[in-house]
Amino acid sequence: MGYVAVTAGEELIERAEELFESQRIGDTEDIDVDQIDEQLSRLTAQAMSEGGLYAPRLAALAVKQAQGDTVEAAFLLRAYRSTLERLDESVTVEPSEMIASRRVSPAFKDVPGGQLLGATKDYTQRLLDFDLVDGTPEDPTEEWDVAGEGDPDRLTNVTELLRDEGLLHEPDEPDVDEPNDTTRESVTHPAERDEVLQELARGETGAVTALGYSALRGYGQVHPTLAEVRVGDLPVRIEHPYTGDEVTVTHTRVTESEAVVPIYEKREDPQFAFGYGLTFGRNERKAIGMTILDASIQLDSEDEPAENAEFVLDTVDGLDSFGFIEHLKLPHYVTFQSILDRIRAIRERQELSEDGRVDPGEPAVTEAGDDD
Repeated sequence: MGYVAVTAGEELIERAEELFESQRIGDTEDIDVDQIDEQLSRLTAQAMSEGGLYAPRLAALAVKQAQGDTVEAAFLLRAYRSTLERLDESVTVEPSEMIASRRVSPAFKDVPGGQLLGATKDYTQRLLDFDLVDGTPEDPTEEWDVAGEGDPDRLTNVTELLRDEGLLHEPDEPDVDEPNDTTRESVTHPAERDEVLQELARGETGAVTALGYSALRGYGQVHPTLAEVRVGDLPVRIEHPYTGDEVTVTHTRVTESEAVVPIYEKREDPQFAFGYGLTFGRNERKAIGMTILDASIQLDSEDEPAENAEFVLDTVDGLDSFGFIEHLKLPHYVTFQSILDRIRAIRERQELSEDGRVDPGEPAVTEAGDDD
């Protein structure tokens, strides 16, 4: 958005945009969108998650245009999404249909299907690899022999094991027949759980992580155990326009997290409450933070920030916070001049009062708005 209430107006703003583009291009070889999509997939996943649009190539383009600023990239994706016609709605799919490339369960050592580490460096040292500075790194999996391996199996959710034993306390059923699409209608408080999950899924990764961390550090009552974290592909299905049959049109890469929290209030029947998180792409940190916040908000308490649904939802949206923080860079000349005049008048009044030339009880300055 152009802001022309400055000296030199639109011409100066155009020059600033041109300088921004010059810095983005730099003096090195231009980064290809495909390179960003493949080699910086965590970055594009974050942009897709916060932008609420699963489009890896478009997300890579947005990251490139925003010079790596994921909040700005998410803004570009949301703006683009708002121009698209909504042709159809996909049908609901079960998370158990996920074809997982990674599944770990910190809660259970032995789970049906086993632990599936997938691609991770969680268990190794994290040091700078200076071999990446020069030269083309070699793919260490080129010599792997995986010809005899079949297609991956669908894995049973760990929480289903607890549910089968009656150990899970199910959340209250929503009072609505269809979930509210928060991309079309604003959230009203108190928010239903489906609205909370939608807003958390599009929340800014750092904010979701920070608020989840606050609950773990004592500013909340939830310290969950992760039942499992999964990364994999979920099918996207729509109803065939002529036959009505469900047809798979594509798959989306998602990260899913589930956690359990012990409930001891009913000592004769103790159970586990659970929190849930799911995001586009691979973003385990955000999915876990989302899980903690979901479990915290279900406490229906306002004692701590992470338990207050209204506070959480008003804080985690990156575009809201980004817009409000960055609008402070725009001219506030009139506002500041008014504050400056008031402070000067008060100081002048105090100096005259000390000299005995003015009655201290006399009003020093007219309140803002009295002259309007």
